Amino acid sequence: MSLFATAPRETHLVEFNAGKCIVEGSWIKPDLRKGKVYMDQGDDQLLHFYWCERKPQATPEDDLIIFHEEAEFTRVSQCSTGRVYLLRFKTSNERHFYWMQSQKEEKDEELVQRVNELIHDPEANMNTAELDESASHAELMRLLNGVESQGIF
Repeated sequence: MSLFATAPRETHLVEFNAGKCIVEGSWIKPDLRKGKVYMDQGDDQLLHFYWCERKPQATPEDDLIIFHEEAEFTRVSQCSTGRVYLLRFKTSNERHFYWMQSQKEEKDEELVQRVNELIHDPEANMNTAELDESASHAELMRLLNGVESQGIF
């Protein structure tokens, strides 16, 4: 037990350090701010792809809702000067470019695979968090029912 209160750590379906890219005509330039990409199930029960700056209480600048099989996250092979990735929506011409900001690229492929797994089967990948939450709720109800039957309330 800690003597000091600590903020609960948020866990996301996937999270990694990445910057945004700025598209100017046919050129893609890095936005030099430190950022992160993460994906979560929103309050609306839909899959969201977020980008925000890496600073405390930063509000996401990108909040993209992704439906089943609607998008794909791939490496831009034409970029020889960095690790640039494209989130491309299949149902429109919408495209978002991000560049990896971790020094080592060993986990890039694993992260890209995880993002695409979430896009291709969001329900299967989000259900584990729901199960944990419903199990906690069931346990709380069981405890409360036990307290009521003992006449404490």
